[in-house]
Amino acid sequence: MARQVKGVKDVKIKTNDENGLTSKASSTNKKTDIAIKPVSSAKDVEEGQAFTKDDNDMTERVATISSDVVDTLFKGDAIGKTIYIDGMGFTVKGIHDEFMTPNLVQVQTKTVKRYLPTLTSSLPQLELTFQESMSKKEVGNAVADKLNKNGSAVGDGTYQYTDLEALMKNINNVFDAITYFVAAVAGISLFIAGIGVMNVMYISVAERTEEIAIRRAFGAKGRDIELQFLTESIILCLIGGVIGLVIGMGIASIVDALTPEYIRSSVTLGSVLLAVGVSSFIGIVFGWIPARAASKKELIDIIK
Repeated sequence: MARQVKGVKDVKIKTNDENGLTSKASSTNKKTDIAIKPVSSAKDVEEGQAFTKDDNDMTERVATISSDVVDTLFKGDAIGKTIYIDGMGFTVKGIHDEFMTPNLVQVQTKTVKRYLPTLTSSLPQLELTFQESMSKKEVGNAVADKLNKNGSAVGDGTYQYTDLEALMKNINNVFDAITYFVAAVAGISLFIAGIGVMNVMYISVAERTEEIAIRRAFGAKGRDIELQFLTESIILCLIGGVIGLVIGMGIASIVDALTPEYIRSSVTLGSVLLAVGVSSFIGIVFGWIPARAASKKELIDIIK
């Protein structure tokens, strides 16, 4: 039917069995709709236990359920109790985070294939290929309208067109905006930090006038004095950069421990080199002026 719409080049039926199957679940006296995710190991179990390899190999009828399923079916402790899926009893082994799917139940892949082979995909989809000259949005909406009138699933819900390319573009725009905002805040912070480094170096130059005079007396040139203070400025900024990097990695580890597995921080060699490079750059830029001022001090002027 979708192929009959002008502008549609090809249509494929796509199921998301890996992402979720639909069914009904019940406890002793309550029922609810659930999404079942076949997995080899349970993710982010907060209470109870996760699946073991033996559970999967022996197709044990155990499951982990999300906290909203606990609230709906058990109203309290659910560990060790029985949840009925398609009339089949499964022992609740653990309670996991809700992820991004409400009413989620995780069951081992082999167990699903053995005991729940008739479950259907939670999100059956039509994947459309458009003719190049046609508007994706107009053709997609036309297909949705046609299926809503004459489709095989009329009455079970509504068909909707989703442009994943446009959706990803919008998501990327949001992340770009966040990146620019964070970069702006970081830039302001670096500028303020640079001013602080400059002040520290000016104070250091003022307090070490005698040292500069002694070095001058022993033949040190202006560029030697400048290089000395510039090096100190760079080392100071590098120490601050390394401390900041270690603190950042610590915070990232804490965030990883508190968030679901699909949200993970990444500390790469590139980010480490960037931190070192930016720290060195700040040390050079904001340390050069005090270093230059130190190099201009003449022995005669210091003695006076």
